[in-house]
Amino acid sequence: MTRATTGVKSIIKPLPAVGMGLADTCEICGDLIKTVGSTVEIDGALLRVCPVCAKLGRPLGRATSQGMLALPKAETTPMKVEQEYDLDPDYSVIVRRAREKMGLTQEELGRMLNVKPSVISHIETRKFVPDLALARKLMHHLKVNILVPAGEAEGRKEA
Repeated sequence: MTRATTGVKSIIKPLPAVGMGLADTCEICGDLIKTVGSTVEIDGALLRVCPVCAKLGRPLGRATSQGMLALPKAETTPMKVEQEYDLDPDYSVIVRRAREKMGLTQEELGRMLNVKPSVISHIETRKFVPDLALARKLMHHLKVNILVPAGEAEGRKEA
């Protein structure tokens, strides 16, 4: 039993000829690259493509028979240096007063910050020093500032 194939186009592309590697096929459409291929960037991926598919991305250079050309070095942006902060020496009093001013219990504030009420109690009695993440949460929810630049915190302790 044979099927009639007249008028039906094959959607399967033929494999490259023996001796030709996958580098000789377009990485998008799969066609053989008969001319010089291009290297393009599409959504962050670097692809070796035929001239037709090269229009779909940002051209980076011509591909060679050995592979892709070396890409130009990426532009470096200066890193943003965050200023170092320390806790205000009076952080425990500031937290307690702000909590009481907002009419919150230690349990309610703990629930807001996703910490146990005992953590809030220990912060207010200076038995626990909050890390930077917890200090920022406290500042956000209580609308107070308990972080000071590193140099200022030392100056306040002496005064």
